[in-house]
Amino acid sequence: MIAVSKLPALLLLGAVTSLSVTPSRAQSSQQPDTPSAHAARAPYSPFRTIYLDDSCRLLPDPAHQDTGKKKPRLHSDPVICHLEGIANSEHMEETIVGNEAHRNLVSVSEQTYTLQNVTTDPVVFEIEHFVPLGWTLDSDPKPDQMSGSTAIFHPHAQPGEIVHLHVGLRHTKPLKNRIVKNSPLTPPQPQGN
Repeated sequence: MIAVSKLPALLLLGAVTSLSVTPSRAQSSQQPDTPSAHAARAPYSPFRTIYLDDSCRLLPDPAHQDTGKKKPRLHSDPVICHLEGIANSEHMEETIVGNEAHRNLVSVSEQTYTLQNVTTDPVVFEIEHFVPLGWTLDSDPKPDQMSGSTAIFHPHAQPGEIVHLHVGLRHTKPLKNRIVKNSPLTPPQPQGN
């Protein structure tokens, strides 16, 4: 756990609580709000949700968004979320099929989200990671759901806990095939008499 001075932590708690911490959507849709239902159901789940985009900016709670107003100004808090291990690379992949070499240029883009629960309750982070057209998600764990071209991940964190989520994207561009002669991987040709 990273030590944070008390004043900034209290300010962060207030900012997060008012901006983007709310009961998870699944909980609020599963639990009816009638007095008799409150008495009959299990105790309230302590999980709250903090919404983030793929740049670690805090998103407003979708349940409290006002559609008539202009878009809210997003801000980031490096104590709650920051990106590490941002890397972009390219490499060639080649496979031999018969007597042809199939070559692909593979581009990989990856980043690791470092998330810290600064609240006093367990939370679920909802991370919306955009997947560009032509790219595929190459991550472990897999996203919990896809919404159009957005992958949604839900890592959990206990109070004060720091969790890491690695997300990778992959794009494959086929290149021109070439003929391979006398390759050890080429099947032998039948000899004619």
